[in-house]
Amino acid sequence: MELKRQLLFCCISLLQLLHCRSEHSSIGFATVALCPDISALPSRHAKSKMLCGTACSADMDCDLFHFTRTTGLCYLGNSTCEGLRLWTNGPCVSYKSVRQRVRASAEPIAEQLSLKMLYRFGTHGLENAADPSKYRLWSGSATTIDAQGAHFVEDSNSFLMAATPCFEGFFNVGHKFSIFVRAKHPMNIDGTYMTMRECVGNKVSQDFYTYDRNFWHDMYWPPQPKYVLTKSGNVFTRSSSVALVSSGMTYDTNGAAHYFFNGSMHPAMMASPDSSGTLTNSRFQCIELGGYLKTPRYSVRGSMSCFAMSTRLLTQAEFVQLDNWCKQV
Repeated sequence: MELKRQLLFCCISLLQLLHCRSEHSSIGFATVALCPDISALPSRHAKSKMLCGTACSADMDCDLFHFTRTTGLCYLGNSTCEGLRLWTNGPCVSYKSVRQRVRASAEPIAEQLSLKMLYRFGTHGLENAADPSKYRLWSGSATTIDAQGAHFVEDSNSFLMAATPCFEGFFNVGHKFSIFVRAKHPMNIDGTYMTMRECVGNKVSQDFYTYDRNFWHDMYWPPQPKYVLTKSGNVFTRSSSVALVSSGMTYDTNGAAHYFFNGSMHPAMMASPDSSGTLTNSRFQCIELGGYLKTPRYSVRGSMSCFAMSTRLLTQAEFVQLDNWCKQV
């Protein structure tokens, strides 16, 4: 069973990197050489076997998943466990998205705000605008994408996901990071914007959600068997009416520091830690947007036009800057 799970995760990684169907007519694709020589492979690889899988250099302690193929593509991560590159023992090509016409560029704001993920679904489809070569999302069959964004319904097949190998080195206890969401939904839902999770299995590392007039963030805390839950305080009125929500959270090393809501920052409030299993790196394999473990009752039940993750603490002005970028069409 474990081998099957590893093979499945490898296939998911392959699909995420090689899936070239655009959700927006302005995105096209071209083949570009991105591969190192075989001599550059890590020594722990058996070069004669040409195994296909995801690998990081020995500088990081990352899981290695093997998918045996006699021909085809193999993946090699760089020294920081990001930027997967393709290689074969023959001609080397991979797919990298290119824009066929001029449109609002994500690159300047991605660099300015240290964004590792940036999605504006109405203009970029499922492409990561911070770096189109990484973390492309795939959608469940009950999720639709249009000019207004990604639309979620109360259905187990309503979600977006991407493979996120080695995210434990960025969005984890001991690090600083920020999350941003621009969405539209009823204000009385128990809806999850983002979950870091296993690709196969039901264990999570963290989630960011809205419930009962608050925004909440759970972080499962290693090595102690507990999780830490914070909330924003009662920053909105509970209502069945649909409203526009621009929300965010900054995480400062050991817990959430501030929450952002529609232009204002609010200090995070600590909720009581509770018992939980210990955190493992496997819980950072994938990110799920729009729900929690594909459970219908935790769906956003509305639309999400933008999602972003930064590797530093964003200020109130920077959240507003990101929100304004998300409004562009």
